[in-house]
Order: sequence, then structure tokens, then C-alpha cells
Amino acid sequence: MIQKYLKSSYVLLVLITSLLLIVACTNEQNAQSESENKKNTSGTTEEIPDTENEQNPLVYVNNQEANTVQIIDPTTHSVVSTVDVGEKPTYVQVTPDGAYTYVVNSKSEDVSIIDTKSNEVIKTIPVGKAPKGVNFTTDGKWAYVINEGEDTVTVIDVIKMEKSTVINTGKFPHNGISSPDSSKFYITNTASNSISVIGTESQSVINTIEGVKDLPHNVTITPDGKTLWVTLTKSNAIGIVDLKVGEMVETIPVGKGHHVIDLTNDGKLAYVANIGDDTVTVIDTATKEVIKSIKVGQGPHGIAITPDNKEVYVPVTEENILVVIDTTTNEVNQTIETDAFPFFTATVGSRGTAYFTESSMAENHHSEEKVSETQKTSNSSQREASKTVLESSPFLKTDETYTYTFKDYGEYAIHCDPHPYMTMTVIVKDGEKMDEQAVEIKDYTYTPESLEITPGTTVRWINKDTVQHNAVIEK
Repeated sequence: MIQKYLKSSYVLLVLITSLLLIVACTNEQNAQSESENKKNTSGTTEEIPDTENEQNPLVYVNNQEANTVQIIDPTTHSVVSTVDVGEKPTYVQVTPDGAYTYVVNSKSEDVSIIDTKSNEVIKTIPVGKAPKGVNFTTDGKWAYVINEGEDTVTVIDVIKMEKSTVINTGKFPHNGISSPDSSKFYITNTASNSISVIGTESQSVINTIEGVKDLPHNVTITPDGKTLWVTLTKSNAIGIVDLKVGEMVETIPVGKGHHVIDLTNDGKLAYVANIGDDTVTVIDTATKEVIKSIKVGQGPHGIAITPDNKEVYVPVTEENILVVIDTTTNEVNQTIETDAFPFFTATVGSRGTAYFTESSMAENHHSEEKVSETQKTSNSSQREASKTVLESSPFLKTDETYTYTFKDYGEYAIHCDPHPYMTMTVIVKDGEKMDEQAVEIKDYTYTPESLEITPGTTVRWINKDTVQHNAVIEK
């Protein structure tokens, strides 16, 4: 009996020991396998990166007629979110650290700030009249919103999300760019044919570069900070401004119409959207030569290059699409449907913000403001207070016309809504009845620019440009 019991116990002990050995071997093999997976080529171990959660920076596109911003995933080329903003959003830019997106709403005259994590508008800041461009110093401290309708710039403290001051510029300022070291901010003055240079320490204009002829519109800067590349609306060209000598030294012909430009963040290529001939011009910045013209669709306007320089995003206004250009082939490889009238687009690093570094953001936010009260007030260059709008024509395509009959005496001011530097005057006074008067719109000019007529006279505007214009009649 005792022998039988001892034999059974021995068998049970052998079984338990065998099981423990199997478990120990399995654990050791798993540990060795995990260790091998962590080894790099030098034989040391490191954590395996979580590649599934990596994502390229999102792309933002303003839809001017829908009052929305759509957010695009560049990996899937699909719309991941749509955000309601203010009225007639025109320009958009992402902060250098990618935390916020600033959307300029021209009609409601404010800026919507989108939190890029929640995709929600977290604050709206009123700015000046008819705001257009927006951009940041590359250290991310200041945002500059260009108020085309009142010849000023609203400066926003990015950390506080508050207006800091207002700076006077030249006539009809449009857009701007920061120097790589954030010490200066350059602004195009379309009607003054000049560039205002703002010192970011004093928040005042410290210099004006004159002679940037032919209606300077949009602007970017080379990574070395030595030259500005400025779009010249009237001559269909890019102007190269040498900042050391302080003048425009060269021009490069591109497509027709007012333009938007962006450089790859290595500074080797420039891409220019030409709204007047449905193309994007590609320029080799070293040779200053056009290497390709890419057909993208009717009315391309905004343009933004991804931080890795692999793709270019172009909103096509008349077709309600966003096209994607592959920079290796310089061909359109994707088309994304958008809301109505996509006008501008941005991503982290586009238009000069690629110089951001964490260390620059960690520095002191900014010194105390040194702006005098006189700098905050309007000067003589600002236009008169708003008149009453009597009529606004639809946008006229090439060879389309619009007529208006002037019945009352007085002086009328006419301007183009998308190109407000285009102006003319109509004076109605006593006299004999007149036949219909013709005004030709060509080369971003009303001809004649002044017209004297009698009551009951009809004026007909005809657009001879390749881009759309209209006639806004004020008194």
C-alpha cells in the first residue's frame, strides 16, 4: 500500500516539474524574441516606434462662398472635418508649431482661430476693414493680419490670443512674410508699388522698399532670408527683391492673373498659382527659369507645399476642387471635392513658417511693447470712411458686361471688390442727355478712370482681362 502511494507521488512530481520547465523555456524564448526585435544595426536595444499613429500635417482650405474651412488628411486625400467660420474666408495660415489655424474672414472682418486638435473655433478676434493676408513671425510669437480696406496691419499676440496694436502701411496692403530670424515682417502694398518693412521689436514700419512695380500682391522669402519673391499682378511676373540692396533686381514671367506663391522649404523650387490661365508655374530658384507649367483647372488661387516637399495643394475656385501635385513628376495626382469657391490653403511650414524650432518658442515671449499711441491711429494715407454701396455687379468673366444707369446728381466712387486698388470716379452733373458710355476693364484698370455724365446716362463695363472683376458703385 505504501509502495503504491509513493509511486503515484513520484509520477505526479515528475509531471509538475516537466510543466514548469516548459513554461520557463517558453518565457525565455519570448524574451529573446522581444529583445531581438528591439535591436538596431549597432547591436543595442531601443523602443520600436509606433508608426501606426504617425500622421503628416493636415491641410486646411478656405471655402469663400460656403463660409467654411475643410480639413484634409494628406495620407488619404480625404476631408476629415468641416468647420464653420466667419463670412467670406479668404486667407488661412497655420501657426509654426501647428497648434492653431488662423482664418481671415473678409466680410465679417475678423479672424477665426481653430484649435488643430479639436478642429473647433476657440476664439474670434475682430480686425480691420476688408482683411486679406495673415502670417506669423517664424518664432510663433506674433500674427500679422493685413487690412486691405484701411491700409493697416492688426498685430495679434499669439500666446494671449489678443490684439496687440495696429500699424499703418502703404496703400492697399495685401499679404506678408516674416524674416527667418523673426526680426522683420514684410508687407506688400499693392497700390503703392512698395513693401513695408516692420520691425517686430518696435512694431513699427522701419523701412519702405520702393519701386516694386506692377501691383505687388503675394510674397514669400527664401530660406537664407536674402530675397523676397513677390507676385506682380499687372505684369504677370515674379519680382525678386534683394533685401541687402533694398530693391527689386529681377523679374521672372509666369502665367496670367493675380498669383499666390510658395517655396519648397529647402528653397529649391517655387510654385505659382495663376488664376488667369488655369495653370501652376514651377520655377527653379537657382537658375530663375520656368521648368514647367501645369494645367490644374479653372481659377487656381491659393497654394501650399507640404513640409516634406512631396506634394503641392492648389484650390481651384471655379470647379470647387482641391488638386494635389506630385513634386517628383510635377503632375496632378489627386483631386479632392470641396465646398463652394475654395480660395486659399495652408499647412504647417507653408509660406515661410517652416523655420520654426521648439527652442525659439521656448524663449521669452516678447519684450514690452514700444508702440506709441500715434502709431495706433489712422494717418493721411488711409481712405475716407465707408460710403454707401448702391449697387454691386456680379463678377464678370472675360468679355462679360454690366450696365448701371446713374439718375441722381453727385460724385460716385467705383471699385472692384476682389481688386480694390482698381478705382474710378463718375460725376453726374447738368447737361444734355448722353448716349451710353463704355468703360473697359483691362490690365487691372478701369478706362477711363474718370467720367463726367448727365442724369439718366447708362454706363456699361466690359471685362477684357482674363481674370474676373466687378464694379461696386458707392456714393
